[in-house]
Amino acid sequence: MSIQQKQFTKFIKLLSDNDCLPHVILVGSWAEFIYEQTGMLENFTPNIKTMDIDFLLINMRKPNPPANVTALARDAGYLVENDILDGTTKILDKEGLEIEFLINKAGAGLESSLKTNLGVVAQSLRYMDILLNNSTSVDYLGMSLTVPFPEAYVIHKMVINNQRKGKREKDRNAIINLFPYLDPERFQNIKDSLSKKEQKAVNTFIEEYLSH
Repeated sequence: MSIQQKQFTKFIKLLSDNDCLPHVILVGSWAEFIYEQTGMLENFTPNIKTMDIDFLLINMRKPNPPANVTALARDAGYLVENDILDGTTKILDKEGLEIEFLINKAGAGLESSLKTNLGVVAQSLRYMDILLNNSTSVDYLGMSLTVPFPEAYVIHKMVINNQRKGKREKDRNAIINLFPYLDPERFQNIKDSLSKKEQKAVNTFIEEYLSH
């Protein structure tokens, strides 16, 4: 296990030990590490090139009573910062890992960030409902960790690819790497649940990058 993987596991354990893990979904590139480690995708090898760990909050009003992940992280030796633009919480460790929290932007969604009962300020983003509605719990080293189904993870990346600016190519490579391992039926079912606009984005991505 690499230093980064050990640090990743350390933070997962911090959340698990303090009953915070049931309230988040691991949605960033580290989900690919979990797909490999737990055998969700047989013979799959992730190509993780990021030090960022992203968690999606399932419900901004949970847990109740509230937790304080910010204080827990500081007590455990992490550096905690707030983004100067939107106030979102960033938790950093000495190995360079940067942990952030996201939440689904619903309705008018004017806020760029929201305070949550987890004790962090989460960045508010559209299309996260794709991941919220299509996730599952897996056992990771004796801890129950929620991740998106790989098919939802890929579809979400397809939907947002054109909005990712500097990360478009990285995400495209991740999709191409994952696509052969997906369950076609689950992929189709999730795609069918999307809005017409989202389905169009998925179809366009497949035609441009996966149909050759």
